[in-house]
Parts: sequence; structure tokens; C-alpha cells
Amino acid sequence: MPAPGLFLLPGAGKVKKGWGFMEKEPKEIKATDIPAWKKLTPVVYLEKWISAIETGLDLAGAILIAFIMFFTTVGIIGRYVFNHPIYGKVEITELVMAGVVFFGIAFTQRVGGHVRMGLLVERVTKGRAYHLVEFFTLLCALFAFIIFTICTAKSALYDLSIGGITPLLYLPTWPSKLCIPIGSFFLCIRLTIQLIQHLSQAIAGVEKREL
Repeated sequence: MPAPGLFLLPGAGKVKKGWGFMEKEPKEIKATDIPAWKKLTPVVYLEKWISAIETGLDLAGAILIAFIMFFTTVGIIGRYVFNHPIYGKVEITELVMAGVVFFGIAFTQRVGGHVRMGLLVERVTKGRAYHLVEFFTLLCALFAFIIFTICTAKSALYDLSIGGITPLLYLPTWPSKLCIPIGSFFLCIRLTIQLIQHLSQAIAGVEKREL
């Protein structure tokens, strides 16, 4: 008669003795299962803190989206039910949209949510070549967004210096313009982290696509 709680099923692997349940032995983690960049302690800490900031900015963008939805609904009800539209509704929505788009841009890059053509990169390139192609693609994106961040920051500071306002409600435009370089700055940091991640994997010669 078998010992209590010791049951063997096909394909179950090793089991521990117990009473009424089975537990599998923990799977052994191979060295290749750990991304090479996680051995670089400064990069790990940087990725951790930047991820927290990205999540916070993305949450702020989601709050702005909820505000636009509520504001638009109130505007429609006011116009068609009470015949009293909100004055300057379009201007306010346009100012808020900058935060909606750019507060979530770094978070979206982190989770791989941006639209991209991955047929050549994901289907053709393998191993070290995959990470090298991703590295040079991200390098081009980083170069473009560094220039974009500097130019939009200058534009926001210029608006602040001259007191730029909207033509209808006379609202200051610099806070909205400042959302653009803020979001782009954190995107540049995210792109830099991903550059290091892919370069580390390329040097290690390990194809682990989920970084």
C-alpha cells in the first residue's frame, strides 16, 4: 500500500511527500534565463526608479483622459439639453491633450505598446543579430527624441518668457507645451535603458527577447 499522500502522475516530475497534496520541485533557473543587463546593478536600480516615474506619469495621463471625457460629456449636455455650451471648451481640451499624449509615451515604450513594423526584425533576425538591430533602431530613435526634447523645451520656456496665452480664454500655453519635453525626456531615458539592455544581450550572445 502506497504511503499517504504520495501520488505519481505521468509527466508530473518529482514530487514531495505530503498528506492529500503534491508539490513540484522548484524549477532550476539557468544562467541564460536571466537577462545579461540584470547583472549591471546601476542599470537595475535606474530601471526600477524610472519605471515608477513612468507609471506615475501614465496615471496622470489617464486622469487627464477621464477629465476630458467628463468635460466633453458636460459640454454636450450643456449644449443640447440646457442650450448653454461651455465657453472655450475646445481650447481647454487642446491644452490638456498634450499631457494625455506625452505623459504616457515612455510607459508605452516600456510595455512595447507603440506601433512598429516588426516583420523583418522579429521574424528574420535571430540571436545576437536581433539585439544589434534593435540597438541601432533605438539609437536612431534616441537621437531624434533628444533633438525633439531640446526644441520643445526651448519653445515652452519661450512661451513662459513672453507670456503666451490662448486667443479665447487667455490661458497660459507654457504648461501644456512643457508636458511635451517632460514626457520626451523620460522617453529618452527609457530608450537609453533599452539600448543598454539590448547591447548587453548582444555581447552575451544570448537571444532573450523579453528583457
